Amino acid sequence: MIAMSTAVCVLTLSSFGAMPRADGGVLHADLENYTDGVVQALNAGVRWLGDPFSNANEGVVQITRGDAFAGARCAHVATESADQIGRVRFQPRFDAPKPGGDSIAEFVYRPTADGLSPLNEFVVWSAKGSSGQPAGVTIIANSDVGAATYRLDVIHAGQKEPARTDRVVGDVKQNAWIRIVLHRERASGTVRLFAGAPDNESLVGTYPDLDAGSDIHQIEVGDTSASERYGSGYWDDIRIGNLLAPGATVAAAEPALRDLRNEAAEIEAPIRVGRVKQLFVDDAVIESMENVSRTMYTATKHPKNPLMVASASWETGGIWFLPYDVIRETPEGALRVWYGVYPKAGSKLTYTCVAESRDGIEWTRPTFGLFEVNGSKDNNIVWQGRAVKPNFDPRDPDPARRYKAMTRSDAFTPLFSPDGIHWTEWSGPVISQAYDATSFHWDPIGEKWIASCKIFRDGKRARGYAESRDYVNWSDTYFMLAADELDQPQDETYAMRIFRYESVYIGLLKIYHVATDRCDIQLAFSRNGRQWQRPFRTPFLANGDEPGTHDYGNLDEAGEPIRIGDELRFYYAGRSLLHNEEPRDSNGSLNAATLRLDGFVSLDAASDGVITSKPVLFEGKTLYMNADAKEGSIRVELLGGDGQSVRGYAQSEVITGDAVRMPVRWANSGAAVELPREPVRIRFSLSKACLFSYWVE
Repeated sequence: MIAMSTAVCVLTLSSFGAMPRADGGVLHADLENYTDGVVQALNAGVRWLGDPFSNANEGVVQITRGDAFAGARCAHVATESADQIGRVRFQPRFDAPKPGGDSIAEFVYRPTADGLSPLNEFVVWSAKGSSGQPAGVTIIANSDVGAATYRLDVIHAGQKEPARTDRVVGDVKQNAWIRIVLHRERASGTVRLFAGAPDNESLVGTYPDLDAGSDIHQIEVGDTSASERYGSGYWDDIRIGNLLAPGATVAAAEPALRDLRNEAAEIEAPIRVGRVKQLFVDDAVIESMENVSRTMYTATKHPKNPLMVASASWETGGIWFLPYDVIRETPEGALRVWYGVYPKAGSKLTYTCVAESRDGIEWTRPTFGLFEVNGSKDNNIVWQGRAVKPNFDPRDPDPARRYKAMTRSDAFTPLFSPDGIHWTEWSGPVISQAYDATSFHWDPIGEKWIASCKIFRDGKRARGYAESRDYVNWSDTYFMLAADELDQPQDETYAMRIFRYESVYIGLLKIYHVATDRCDIQLAFSRNGRQWQRPFRTPFLANGDEPGTHDYGNLDEAGEPIRIGDELRFYYAGRSLLHNEEPRDSNGSLNAATLRLDGFVSLDAASDGVITSKPVLFEGKTLYMNADAKEGSIRVELLGGDGQSVRGYAQSEVITGDAVRMPVRWANSGAAVELPREPVRIRFSLSKACLFSYWVE
């Protein structure tokens, strides 16, 4: 409830000297660098511009091309009735400096470019602090029916609850720009409000700050309610910062959205080759190829699929049975799967459960006794709320954080656990620039956490990227990947798990085929975890062929691959229903598929072919290959900087057979035991053979 107030402390400008202006050091959104079509990632200072998931009746919400105060672009919201909604949120960058003491916020505003717009409780300015509570003051616009002018009201702190002062500014023409400046004084806990025609502002009054101890974290303007507000507005040149010193310049405007597609990896020269295997998913390590083709392989589904389906009483009678992650703590240890059970409830309540297995095929449900369902704690539920998708993190020195996870409501909040069973929730959300199909992964090369974020681009699901050193403090989300002209016209990139495998990053990319309403999993490859290549647009994990089978409609990955002998095992969630098909009962299953070790891609010679590597520097004694030459052969030669054979390494013994670990032995018995220490090129001569990887030990 807001109390009405008429007591305003009005002071003259002479009490404060020159008119205060913001330097824009915290935020300067002039919107000229805004990237059209991107939703959810911070975009030239814009945090939110409409919602593709909303079922609300949205009005006009846009960054214009025209009608701006300065330059070409400004923010615009217009709603015509109380049941509509339309809002824009602005937000500083994650690494923006904090104001030193007092802070200044300013912007220019007008309701219309021409004509009239009825204004009813229309939000001209509202801000939230880092605590999530209102900060500073809230400014509301109202007009009389048919009036060409409007007034401004202010909501500010009161004795015990927010108070309201009406008509602090009145009779303002609707099509005229005004500048509003808010000077937040820390010491007094007040906000001095200035308003007027640009460069002709005057002090309106001083009001108690709604949250004087909190810096502004987010601004929201427009029609923020689908039940009472309506109106129109244009905003431009939004600034937050310290007091602009005489003669100083305003900070540069917020930059364009960072597009990671332009950030190619830097490949070292020479390439150091040690125990980390070199894969041929792209040409990064290849100088030339002759009569050689590249083949992508699909994972082979396990004959015992589905391995798990909903069967316990707390799993059936709901909506979804969805495996999240299969994790093995040690190379020879048992496996555990965390999976979600979605009861039929409008609250989207989820039970996260854990099952165990020695072989990864037969699964059991232990009893943990943590949560009561239907009068009993005899179940394997480890969390009740939104989904828990865990990360096993033995690197963390804090044993209470050996497992990490994120749970999502409107934003993602960390959970920590010593054992993956008993979880403690962090104090609040840490990453908000992402939708539901977002996953979190450890990058061992960058030694950081990375988030594969669900965002929207041009009305279609796309992928964003964020990063963190500690799982709690995250960067903004940047644009990373979207469907392109090589995909089917309506395809969307729905989700992507990222993991480091040997010398490359691999993405298990869920593709939503809108035309068929089905989802499969394809492969993406990267050398830096940010810029991605998709040389193959065919499924790595394909849908089942027959309607109604356990994985016909919708697939999700369920963890990084786990090495079992000389194979990689991929777990995945399968649903028989199409993406938009409503289930009658809990639908979903845990499944497995296998792939040859390193067997994502091979270089093949149908007859005779040659592969020459870029210069490499060996960090070991013996060269090994993963290859299939059971119907042919492979020879290896080392070349010096002059392109000639290195003495003693001009020819290897003929390599035949099919194995994931094949040593290269040199034909010249007089060759040195160790590989050369200077940079060389490797020439692989293939005859009816396939090469998957090579490395040195």
